[in-house]
Amino acid sequence: MGIIVQYILRELCLTFLIGFVVFTCLLLVVGLIQEAIDNHVPLMYVWELVPFVFVKMSPISLPVTLLLAVTIFFAKMSGNNEVIALKALGVPPKAFLLPVFALSLFVSVVGVGINEAAIKWGRQGINTVLIRAAEDILLEQLRQTKQFETPDKQITIIVKGVDEQRRLIEPTIMLKKESITIEARSAHISMDFSARTATVRLLDVRVIGEGRGFEFSAPEREEQIPLTQIMPTSERVSASSMHLRQIQDEKKHVAELIEQQRRIIAAHQTFSGVMGSVNEWASPQIGEAKQWIRRHQSYHARLSVEPPRRWATGFCCFFFVWLGAPLAIWMRKSDFFASFFACFVPILILYYPLLMLGLDQAKKGNLPPACVWTANICIGIIGLWFLRQIHRY
Repeated sequence: MGIIVQYILRELCLTFLIGFVVFTCLLLVVGLIQEAIDNHVPLMYVWELVPFVFVKMSPISLPVTLLLAVTIFFAKMSGNNEVIALKALGVPPKAFLLPVFALSLFVSVVGVGINEAAIKWGRQGINTVLIRAAEDILLEQLRQTKQFETPDKQITIIVKGVDEQRRLIEPTIMLKKESITIEARSAHISMDFSARTATVRLLDVRVIGEGRGFEFSAPEREEQIPLTQIMPTSERVSASSMHLRQIQDEKKHVAELIEQQRRIIAAHQTFSGVMGSVNEWASPQIGEAKQWIRRHQSYHARLSVEPPRRWATGFCCFFFVWLGAPLAIWMRKSDFFASFFACFVPILILYYPLLMLGLDQAKKGNLPPACVWTANICIGIIGLWFLRQIHRY
């Protein structure tokens, strides 16, 4: 029996590792193209993104390639009547399936760890490369379109061109917040990564106050642009971009802020009631405070659902194997593509819609965070039925 188990695990691991590398590399190409298009990353920086995007894509490819490896092996094993031969020798399917399930449990735990690494190392590495490439990205956009506008439309830069020394030719900077327009003969952009700002140094400056009737000249002037205005994705913070430890601290902090705001509202309403100013209960300030609480409650719900989501998506490796192995044996077809798609169809039409539905409702606070495990449980029930079938017949 030990030889059989060693043979099964060796073949499975070999197929899984080859499939994992190949499929992740395919996703890597897609991820690199997406990052390059979304952030206008120059080609020289795309290669620096390779290790980080590879880690980022690994949690996606892990369960699929494990399912593919299991269905390939057991479809071949069952199609060649090796399962029937083992049963004839008195070896039940559970004897050689238990080590496979144990392997899938181990891969699931590793998957959770890879997901954390993708957040802690992969995304941070991508952000670091994007920040370093921010200057080239901004200059390339100005070179191609002659214009740059921040996402909040507060700063607009228009140039006639960018020369070989990376200088802006006759730039015009419009600052909407200050209602001024700055014209210059030339300008140079430099990045301060520690302060996360882009400094535009302008020469032979002419400043015009829009609507305020003033104008003056200066030999030079500097304007600061936050890097988040150039690369919005570089500083995007959400529940999915935090570590598990950070999520717990953030949840506690948000809960304290919500409770503090509720106490302020209660104190204001109590004081208004005592003073006979009941109408102030519906004041705009109270309405804005209640909207603030609702927004932060939604944020708290997203924080609450993130840890179980990561564990549930990590352990989908186990449940995919729980379904795929007995189904491939039950079909008794050596065509592993047919077995794989027979396993993947219920996953595609049942697992992912249930996962997305549970995740969406949990984020809205309509369902408890544990509902993200519903998809895994449903796949587990279907897999249990196939396990009973291959043991019975």
